[in-house]
Amino acid sequence: MSTAGRRPNQNTQASQRTRGASYSERVDHGRTRAGDLTSKAVAAVFVAIIVVGIFFGFQYLQSRDDVNAQISYVSHEEIDEDTLGVWVDVTRNRPEEAAYCIVQAYDYSKAEVGRREFALAPDGRETIRAFVEIPTTAPAVAGDAYGCSSTIPPYMDTEHPIYE
Repeated sequence: MSTAGRRPNQNTQASQRTRGASYSERVDHGRTRAGDLTSKAVAAVFVAIIVVGIFFGFQYLQSRDDVNAQISYVSHEEIDEDTLGVWVDVTRNRPEEAAYCIVQAYDYSKAEVGRREFALAPDGRETIRAFVEIPTTAPAVAGDAYGCSSTIPPYMDTEHPIYE
């Protein structure tokens, strides 16, 4: 039986069309053009989130360098039922600039029962050991150093600090 006069069947036509095609053109693995666009959109959103995260992380690190003073807790002393004394060390990057810090007092349940802000005059000293009395609303058993800032609130007097 000769195939000279017969029409080629559909299978033969399909195989002839795909002979010159690359593997990825012949096999689509179930992907569609819409799926490709979705994948690209997800990748673009992921890259955008990473870029935004890096930007805000950089901004945060720069703002941390702007803080003029760091505070560290040393010890505390119960003066009476309504007052806790706290010793802290304050180290300043720029001692010629004023700063202020916050100390806290806690009760047995670790609830804050007192807080005090104190100003640091621009006196040129890089390290200061300060004793600050914190008025409390209940008997305090522990103290802590909260933090410092170089942005002085308008109600604070940097010329007459309250610490000893």
